[in-house]
Amino acid sequence: MSKIPGPVPAPIPSACVPPGTPVWSSEEAARWSRVRGAPWARPLWSVPALLIAVVWAIAAAPEPPCTDAVPCGADWPGMVEVGLAAGLLYWFARLPELALVAAPALAAVVARTELPDAGPNSLAANLCVLAALGFGWAAARERLAARRRQRDLVEGAAVVRHPLPGPVAPLRRGLVLIPAGLVLLAVAAFCVAEGIAGVRDDRHHADRAVRTVAKVVGRDDDSLRALTEDGRPLIPGSAYPEDHRVGGTVTVLEDGSWQRLASEPYDATGPQLGALAAGLPGLSLLVTGLLARRRAAALRRGPVPVLRVLERMDEDGLVQIHAGDDTACRRPVLAAPFAAGAPGGDEREAAAGAEGLEELTAAAALPREAVMFGSPHDGGELLLVTTFRGEPAVLRTSGPVRRSRPDGRPVSASETGACAAAGTTATPVPETLVTTGRPLSWGPGPVARAGGATLALIMIGGVAFNARTLVTDGFGVKAAFFLLCLLTWLGIAAELLNWRVTADSSGLWLSGRWKVRHLPWDDLRSARYTREGSVVLRTADGEDWRLSGLGMPKLERRFGLNPSYVRMAEEVTALRDHPELRPAEAAPGRGRGFPLGPVLLGLAVLAAGAWALH
Repeated sequence: MSKIPGPVPAPIPSACVPPGTPVWSSEEAARWSRVRGAPWARPLWSVPALLIAVVWAIAAAPEPPCTDAVPCGADWPGMVEVGLAAGLLYWFARLPELALVAAPALAAVVARTELPDAGPNSLAANLCVLAALGFGWAAARERLAARRRQRDLVEGAAVVRHPLPGPVAPLRRGLVLIPAGLVLLAVAAFCVAEGIAGVRDDRHHADRAVRTVAKVVGRDDDSLRALTEDGRPLIPGSAYPEDHRVGGTVTVLEDGSWQRLASEPYDATGPQLGALAAGLPGLSLLVTGLLARRRAAALRRGPVPVLRVLERMDEDGLVQIHAGDDTACRRPVLAAPFAAGAPGGDEREAAAGAEGLEELTAAAALPREAVMFGSPHDGGELLLVTTFRGEPAVLRTSGPVRRSRPDGRPVSASETGACAAAGTTATPVPETLVTTGRPLSWGPGPVARAGGATLALIMIGGVAFNARTLVTDGFGVKAAFFLLCLLTWLGIAAELLNWRVTADSSGLWLSGRWKVRHLPWDDLRSARYTREGSVVLRTADGEDWRLSGLGMPKLERRFGLNPSYVRMAEEVTALRDHPELRPAEAAPGRGRGFPLGPVLLGLAVLAAGAWALH
């Protein structure tokens, strides 16, 4: 890769640097980057292990029929088990602090309610659940231990500590999450109270009810039709009407106009699902907000480690922090969203009103000297004293700190383009880019096509299968929801099957889910493969073109894969920065790709019509 002279990082005024502040060297920063939890502690292992074990335990759990002697009822321990298991699938990945408490709680519930009197298959499944919980708990503890090691390394490199510079605006992280979490938890508590009230009301009626034996003469989706010995009709509701054969007898409890089967007390599934739907995100938001407030308090409480670093803003608005001697902008150590840390506001935001966003972004992409206050670690809080156009600026984290390069690899071609925008390096030309003057094209691979075809068949088959129900019920809320899901999943299937990017002399032809878009070369700002597995082409008008969720970056790095969408992002970046490599010919109409979404939607409509008229 060739290099061109780059600008010297903008200096920070000496008055903004606390006395004795050392430079965070590349060697120390690299040592910090290498600190991570053991490979077995990644959520990639603990989350699937728990998911598989829980699914097995649910499938192996016996389902005794509801009888008069052993009636069914509201299963509150089961609700707690389901809620903790579902929450841990997220907490193992994102909230290890909460996982350390929730995993032992779920293990205790499973050991108390599931292990006694369990059959061989159910016993083995629940023992696997306990093993998965123990494994996930150990993994969460290992990840938190890695954070402590990161903090220790920074404190050792900093040598000195200083209080935060003043005046500093209070950190707002957590101020929205905590109230939102409390509101959702209040909704969950209300749902639980409604469920308990329903159970009590049902017991009150059952204590006064008259038991009547009736013969089943018919069944509906949610009720039975029965006749008493004197020919009086009864229509009790039933959650399991298929368990009662026509011609058999059932015991019905009657208290005036109230009636139900003696074997099926009040089912609190609805309130329980509402409690889980509100309680799980509410608890996650509350704990996240409390952790943010605690970290903010720790940052403000007293003197903190101080280091001299370099910083610059990337295309996503994240501030990339480099070692103090990494003037070439080659290896970002960590990244985080930052906001104004001084009461007067952020100079970058103020400048946005005076000039275009593009010029502002280009200025923010230049490297600057900065002073970092705090101990960086995954999810931590930091404060930066830096400069912007020669004026001091105070920034503090508005989101979690993340390692910029989890796998320790050098910066990729697409990411180097941002440094090139700052004038520090020239964008490399990928070895996979072969130019002949003819249009270039990128599209899905066989795995993506197979997944898209499978998803399309499932959705078209689901539409055909439910066509008669939709015609019978009419276009209501359920039909609208079904149509929304249909459009979303058919669009995803179309994208997996037939996304295409074609480069010719005029620019890029972008074929997505529902339409083909033309993007001239002068309007292309960047092409990136994100950490979420999506490809984003940023345009001058701000209407970015996106291929969502195509890849799995961690698995691709682990197995050394180089999918077509990754090559496309790198090669399009090279074509953007090297006009001499662009195709000289224009792409023909058929070579520009076509959206498959309308075709799949038409097939779904035809299948639904054929099935409804059959």
